Amino acid sequence: MENFDDLMSEALDDAIKMVLGESASKLIHSLTEKQLSAKIKQSSNNIETIITYLEKLIGKEGAQIIQTASIKRLCQKLKEEYENVEAHFVFLDELYEMKFKLLAPTQNEKNKQSGYN
Repeated sequence: MENFDDLMSEALDDAIKMVLGESASKLIHSLTEKQLSAKIKQSSNNIETIITYLEKLIGKEGAQIIQTASIKRLCQKLKEEYENVEAHFVFLDELYEMKFKLLAPTQNEKNKQSGYN
């Protein structure tokens, strides 16, 4: 599983592309890297720094739309991550169940031999 900041950054990038299109997204990404690279490295909340910068570029309303879209996209990504993890646990549960079924006859034989059954 990716860390949360990476998922949030991907969701924000996806939202910018969805709302503004591919060309504007590339332009904003380029401007953000040039203007905010030092701030992002110093800041513990990169997303908030980027949203504040977006407000300057496209206005408060546009930034709010992107922020809302990115939260929705993040929820989708988290659901996908959860489903992937859950699928692994279901698989492990099935393996343990098969292991138990395979070991049960062997355990019954040991119990018969030792007189417990």
